[in-house]
Amino acid sequence: MPELRISTAKVCDFIEAAREVAGKVPPTTGDRTTTGDDSPLETIEDYPGEDDRRGQMEEFIAGLNIAEQIDLLALIFVGRGDFDIAEWDDAVREANDRIADRDPDYMIGDAALPEYLGIGLDAFGRSCD
Repeated sequence: MPELRISTAKVCDFIEAAREVAGKVPPTTGDRTTTGDDSPLETIEDYPGEDDRRGQMEEFIAGLNIAEQIDLLALIFVGRGDFDIAEWDDAVREANDRIADRDPDYMIGDAALPEYLGIGLDAFGRSCD
């Protein structure tokens, strides 16, 4: 089993924050964003006048050491199905290449982020339960 360099507790804290932010994205039901439609797609957004949970997520990522940031992104890749657990080293290499600029914003633009991280943790036999 590969080594995970970010604690399960940190990943679970991040999942909880991502769930809160994802809940702020307005539903797309009836706005023509389904398959075959060219309407703009909705993602996790920061809404003015509301709490800055997205900003807190960015600060959380920026506060992680580089190995933790890499593994967090690699978990997303595994959860998304880009890699499986047997390809963990490849996922880590890809994550390392993508975070060279250390900009945390790219990691939180997908409303499915909590699900991806949960699936990634599950691949390691871990969970937030």
